[in-house]
Amino acid sequence: MSLDQKIINSLEHLVTIGVDGEEGYQKAAEMVSDKNLLAQFEQSSTARNIQAEAIRNYLSDNGVEKPAHKGDFGGTLHRAWLDIKGTLSNRSDSVSISSCLSGDQAAVVAYQEVLDEKDLPADLHKLLTEHLEDLKGDVENLEQLSKES
Repeated sequence: MSLDQKIINSLEHLVTIGVDGEEGYQKAAEMVSDKNLLAQFEQSSTARNIQAEAIRNYLSDNGVEKPAHKGDFGGTLHRAWLDIKGTLSNRSDSVSISSCLSGDQAAVVAYQEVLDEKDLPADLHKLLTEHLEDLKGDVENLEQLSKES
């Protein structure tokens, strides 16, 4: 089954979201003082990279040119805002948690929208469902951290 252009576009968007998440977690890791949070953010950055690469590889395996491994302007703007908020705040851990939470919540919505599309190949549905479950787990964890900070 070949992929239609709508699915291809949706997957390319998820790659962009994954790269933005990877870079966002890297930026957040640079800003935090808590070593446990630093390790968690570094792990999440790596996870977003793996997710983006898995989707890029899926596209390539299905005859679609691999999209570039890059984020978008909105992600860059979000990280710049995180930088400013972190600089102005004496609670950079809290700011970083909040920023990562909003990014992951947006990713959950984007993944769910793709999973809701008709005629999604079963192997792709399985891959994206695994990513979505990981994202939801991270959202729950960040929500808990947000309450504690």
